Formats: sequence, structure tokens, C-alpha cells
Amino acid sequence: MATIKPALVKEVAGAAITFWEKKLTPGMDSGDLSLRDPETGLIYILPQPSERQPIHGWNTITAADVAVIDMQGNVVGPTENLPTVEYPMHLRIYEARPDVNAIVHSHGVWSQIFAAVRQDIPCLSLDAYHFLLGEVKCAEFGRVGSETLAKNIVDALGNERRAALLAGHGAACVGPNLYEAFLAAEVLETTAKQAICAKLIGDIVPVTLGDILPEDIIKAMDPETLKQMNIKF
Repeated sequence: MATIKPALVKEVAGAAITFWEKKLTPGMDSGDLSLRDPETGLIYILPQPSERQPIHGWNTITAADVAVIDMQGNVVGPTENLPTVEYPMHLRIYEARPDVNAIVHSHGVWSQIFAAVRQDIPCLSLDAYHFLLGEVKCAEFGRVGSETLAKNIVDALGNERRAALLAGHGAACVGPNLYEAFLAAEVLETTAKQAICAKLIGDIVPVTLGDILPEDIIKAMDPETLKQMNIKF
């Protein structure tokens, strides 16, 4: 059995406080986050509420509360620490995206507006393009904790996007580590707020790769990559 690393348990417990402080969760156990150890495949993830730990806010979490599961969803840490009910979503994202080792499932105010009306968030700035890798798709609806939700969010993230919306729910922001997953979550909130304001002023002009790289470089790129990025000439 793979060895549980106390440093990673501590990192996730600290990230739970950061999650709260960045206002990416309204309270209780809304939203969650996880960290995958690429060496062992173990996933360090926030827990479900329990009688021992009711979770009035993620800022109450300590290292003793963090759940540890394997890629099949089996609990390999303390048996009383069951993973968040959204663990299927985390597992499916990690299965589909080997480049991802951290997930922040946020319930941010601005991104939730787009999730509520089930609209994509346009890529309207260089920051959005650089940190989110383009437009943020809103996944088809799926019930909390369901395999349907998990599949839909994987489809919306695709092969490289750093964020996607859960319809009527929240967002999944991903990265190679927790720092970059949090960065994606923060840029997502800023972009959603800017998009709402921009729509009040006029039409949004999306930023694409063609605004960043010279045309000759883009033409030399792999056609399938260009298709995914929706680059046309």
C-alpha cells in the first residue's frame, strides 16, 4: 500500500483555510478541493461532514480531518474521514487529465451567476487566455456527487482547459498544483465579473491565440491543436 505523506495532508488542510479566506466558498462544506500525489496516485481530499467534524466552514479543518483515497475511491487514510460527496468528479478529472494534480471546486459569487443561467464565460482578456486557456464552458447539468456530473465536467474541461462550470452549481478549476488551481479559480471570478460588466457596455470581442502569436507560427502548429483552440484563417 502506498505511503501517506503527512506533508501533503498538511498542505490540503492549509488549502482549506485558503479556500475560505479567498471567498471561494460561502460556508459549511460548500465546494471542496483535492491534491493528487503523482508519485503514489493517492488523492488527499476534503472530507464529508460528520458528527465528529460538522464543518461549519472549511477554515475549521485540520490535518486530522483530511481524507485520503486511492484512484478507485477506496479510503486509505483514517477510516472515519470519508471524502467529499463530489469525489467521483475529482477521480474522473484525474483519470482524464494526467497534467492535473490539484482541483479546486469553487462556489464563487461571479462564476455562479454564469452557472445559474448555464452560459459559457467568454475569454475576453489576455489573463483569461493565459490562465484559463480560453473560454470557460458550462457543463450539462448533473446531480451532486453523481457520475453524470463527473462525466459532464470532464467533457467541459476537455484536454487542456483550466476551468469549467457545473450548471446551477459552481466550478471546477484545475492545475498541476494547488497554487495554480487557486490561481485559475481567482482568474475565473475576475473574468466572470468582467464579462458581466462588459456585456452592459457592448459586444464582447473574445481573445484568441491569433491575438497572441504571429500568423506564421500558428500555421505551423498541429492542425488538431488549432481545431481545439478554434483558430481559423
